[in-house]
Amino acid sequence: MSLTCRRFFGVIFVPAKAFRRLTDEARPLGRGLRIVVVTGVLASLTALALAAVGAVPMAPVFLPLRTENYYFWQTLFILPLLLTVWVVTSVVIHILGGGRKRGGSLKKTLALFGFAQSVPILLVWTVQTAIAVFYVLGMGQQEIVDILSAPSTPQTVFLAVFGVALAWSFLLACLAASVSQKVKWPAALFLGFLAEVLFVGPVVLLLR
Repeated sequence: MSLTCRRFFGVIFVPAKAFRRLTDEARPLGRGLRIVVVTGVLASLTALALAAVGAVPMAPVFLPLRTENYYFWQTLFILPLLLTVWVVTSVVIHILGGGRKRGGSLKKTLALFGFAQSVPILLVWTVQTAIAVFYVLGMGQQEIVDILSAPSTPQTVFLAVFGVALAWSFLLACLAASVSQKVKWPAALFLGFLAEVLFVGPVVLLLR
């Protein structure tokens, strides 16, 4: 198992410890970039599968894109979007957090936020991929909508995954801010909330 995979599973099970180990590495930026790229590529492949079967978004669309072609455009845009918001979020947190004054570096901030942002996205990706598999196997979109619209165990699980991903994203953002900027929890909570606004907002706007 590669070190990047070990860091990935570490962030899932022992995030604070995994983040500290990541900052101790000689070249942490490469691992952060790698996990963001892998996440973007996987999300693009799933969107491409949804586009191929003619699926349309089940959630409201706020971007000026036609629903029948939405997943085609998501295929093209999701990786550049993830890379952009990852860099912007990390730079803003690094500047406002003042980590460089305490011995931190932008490369370490980028590394930590790469994992903090990618891991919850991959949780949502598993749900979207499962739906894509059902489409490929021949289930119609209306059947999926009917299952997820009525109060049921699948609907509960579906909604719970998104709730867990959002809460998990915030927790990891706070931990990443605390470790990378070497700040206490009141400041980490503020930086984590800011990171959520900068990252989750654009991603939720596109990802369907």
